[in-house]
Amino acid sequence: MKRYTKSAVALLLALIFIISSTLPIFAVDARASGQPSSYSTSYNSGERDVVCTTLSGTRAASYYTGSNTYDNLSSLSSSALLSSLRTLLTSTHKKNSSYDDCKNMADQTDCENENGKVLLLYTSVTSTAGAANSGWNREHVWPKSLGGYETSGPGADLHHIRPSDNKVNSCRGNLKFGVESSKPATGGNAASGVVGGYYGSYFEPLDNVKGDVARICLYMYVRYGGSYSKCSSITNVFQSVSLLLEWCEEDPVDTWEMGRNEVVAAYQGNRNVFIDYPELAWVLFDKEIPDNMTTPSGNAGGSSSGGSTTCTHTNTTVKNATSATCGKAGYTGDTYCTSCNAKIKSGTTIAATGNHSFGAWVDNAALGTSTRTCSVCGKTESKDFECAHSVTSVKNQTNATCGKAGYTGDTYCVACGVTVIYGESISATGLHSYNAWVINVEANTKTRSCATCGAEETVSADLENCTHSFTIVRNKLDATCSVDGYTGDVCCATCSQIITKGEKIAATGEHIYSEMVIITEPTLLKSGLGKQVCEGCADEKLSLIPALSTESSLSVEELIACLDNDGERILLLLTLGMADRLLIEELSN
Repeated sequence: MKRYTKSAVALLLALIFIISSTLPIFAVDARASGQPSSYSTSYNSGERDVVCTTLSGTRAASYYTGSNTYDNLSSLSSSALLSSLRTLLTSTHKKNSSYDDCKNMADQTDCENENGKVLLLYTSVTSTAGAANSGWNREHVWPKSLGGYETSGPGADLHHIRPSDNKVNSCRGNLKFGVESSKPATGGNAASGVVGGYYGSYFEPLDNVKGDVARICLYMYVRYGGSYSKCSSITNVFQSVSLLLEWCEEDPVDTWEMGRNEVVAAYQGNRNVFIDYPELAWVLFDKEIPDNMTTPSGNAGGSSSGGSTTCTHTNTTVKNATSATCGKAGYTGDTYCTSCNAKIKSGTTIAATGNHSFGAWVDNAALGTSTRTCSVCGKTESKDFECAHSVTSVKNQTNATCGKAGYTGDTYCVACGVTVIYGESISATGLHSYNAWVINVEANTKTRSCATCGAEETVSADLENCTHSFTIVRNKLDATCSVDGYTGDVCCATCSQIITKGEKIAATGEHIYSEMVIITEPTLLKSGLGKQVCEGCADEKLSLIPALSTESSLSVEELIACLDNDGERILLLLTLGMADRLLIEELSN
């Protein structure tokens, strides 16, 4: 592991602090370095995304004294460093902030200079103070369910709690931090449409916030890991230690983060050591401090001159550039030094183009409107619905019957549901579908009814002159074993008169039995019993089923399995001449 001795730098910083502490407190210095000459303790006097390259102007020198200087801390083993830092952060934590403090002090801890605004975590959008009416709420960066605490102690520590757009906060929920690209977490009222990261199995904030959340979680791990078991492992909130260190390196401390550290430290007493000395995170996890990493103290990269403070910013690159769209302003991007990652120049806003990419009109006949939506910004346009009734169908159509009128049906538009053409009535046909004639012998009439409408027609049957041309047999009954039968009467199908009376058929006296149902299965030495039932009179007949033959095709083992008890099995062996003394004894036992 790399270790760098910085006693000279520490002494220099102490002298700078002594001198600067006698000077008035100013806001952000406009010098080329972009570093505040002295940080305010009553409001955040830093600037977002301007890399902090020095501890000058902070009160860090008076905090890390005695055994807690950087040189002493960085020389410890990982376990000893954890113990020392935990003691330092706990012993200097003089005031326990409340959950209300996290809301009421947001315009001091999370403002940009003394502007009364609140800079939201994840989206970096500014909002007005007062969480209740401004679309933001208090974000537990280390979620309560992953830390085992409530809205006090660690749940109300100002180093921990940050204001966040309420919709983005809801998307994050209690997800661990990790690499994720599933769904964008877009803002609500406070940051409408602004993406604040991505969520799925993990929550991944935007690049310019990754270092912030890593350093907050490091603070929570050291400060509360000894009291809350769920805070005792950094992987309870981070996908891995290596990812935490990677984010800490790639998104260095900016002056706004340092300004917040100053305000919180003035209020509750302790500082976030990983904002002042991010490099101690690598020592804490027994890892080698990366070369060329920009830190406020300049203790990374092996430069005793303070790291990036002497950089000439020869090579630059543009970051955070976004193109303007139809409904959203763009940004030319910020100019950064590729060597020290310091922000050299802020970009400018690009006005929205106003040129929308609308999709096809979508009709809503029920509301009487048609709408179309821009595929880029989501803007919608509406107009009155004008249907061409190009696709129609017919409904309510009924056919006319003999006694009931029909209806041609209404023609309606499939798209909007409006009736285009109303139908017309169809007169009843008067053509009945009659059933067969029914003869009334006493009245000498015959009647038939319409199968469709039920209308009846009755006329004289003229039964006296019936020729009995069509006959039918009625009242026929088959004889059974105990019941007489009847041949049936020959009747006229027209007038129903009996032309020839039937004759009696004597009972047969012969039972017709069903198939045998086995009551008792036969065995080798015993007959079985079966039962049959007469289908005509329910008479029952019992029959013996012969015992199984020893000459059966069954094997000896199968025959033995058919017997009820061991005595029968022994008798079988004796009968077959296959008696075996040992087998008989075994069966007897």
